[in-house]
Amino acid sequence: MQRSVALRAKLKTPKPKHRPDQSEYTLADFCHAVTYHQIRCGKNKGIKINMFKDINDSPYFGAPNIQALQKNRDDQVEDLRDLPGAVIHARTFSVDDPEAIGWQRIKDVVAKEGIVTFRGADESVISKARKELAEFDPSEHYWDIFMADAATIRDVCSHVASMPLPAGLVRMADDGITAKLARQVQHFLNEHGVSPFSIPALLGQLFDAKLVVLMNSNDQIAAAGFAAMTHNRHSPFAGTAWVGLIAVDPALRGMGLGKQVDAICNLAAVDELGASATMEFVARDNIPSRAMLEGCGLRHVEGKSVAMFSRSADRITR
Repeated sequence: MQRSVALRAKLKTPKPKHRPDQSEYTLADFCHAVTYHQIRCGKNKGIKINMFKDINDSPYFGAPNIQALQKNRDDQVEDLRDLPGAVIHARTFSVDDPEAIGWQRIKDVVAKEGIVTFRGADESVISKARKELAEFDPSEHYWDIFMADAATIRDVCSHVASMPLPAGLVRMADDGITAKLARQVQHFLNEHGVSPFSIPALLGQLFDAKLVVLMNSNDQIAAAGFAAMTHNRHSPFAGTAWVGLIAVDPALRGMGLGKQVDAICNLAAVDELGASATMEFVARDNIPSRAMLEGCGLRHVEGKSVAMFSRSADRITR
């Protein structure tokens, strides 16, 4: 542990219960079985660190409530990997078949975390959710779903992805996608209104995923995107990769870079992750992003949406 972190650490016993809205977490909370992030536990279990600050050895990023959501999603990957109705990983606890996973579990999540997301929800699911979750008086937020099969992605995105990048930009090679760069990506996404994932998630250490990063001549991030296999075998979207976390430096907008990064991510999903299709989510009033997805061959899925029910008015991400 770095000296500066150690100086801020405070020994408290007994260890208090974890709550999603707390800004402090024990070191034991960060003992994950991922190769890059190694913390020795034992007598340190009672030490608490304020994680609202950007501490280098933490894989999480953002305000305390966002870090809590990131930690919960990472911790639940193994439990959700083969659980009917569950999405393996997302920003919030997400379901694609609420009847399969059960409404009581969904209610328990909302009671604990204050938020849940329904993926691929039609009007009947949304209506049922309003009824089942009425006691929480939740706010509702919606994103449309865009999808394309692998053949379409290869046909449309191959040309877009292979176009020359703007002068001075290069795509970071796989061996350059490190934990340090993933931390920079977290900062970059956050600065552009995109809520990031944890470092292990971004690096594909929890599930199959691909992080795409474009760098400028000053070794600064110019654009980023992500593709991940987050649907288990029980899902109506089994075999479909989710593509998202697309962000571009404002100084480079208007050059088609967002579309190119999106195309690279979609192509990586089918060619490198083995996806049979890809999906992306976009707000209903985000006309530029909708055009970008259509330019990569994806089409709006009528009658299906991503519906977030939250006890807060915060959308978490754009």
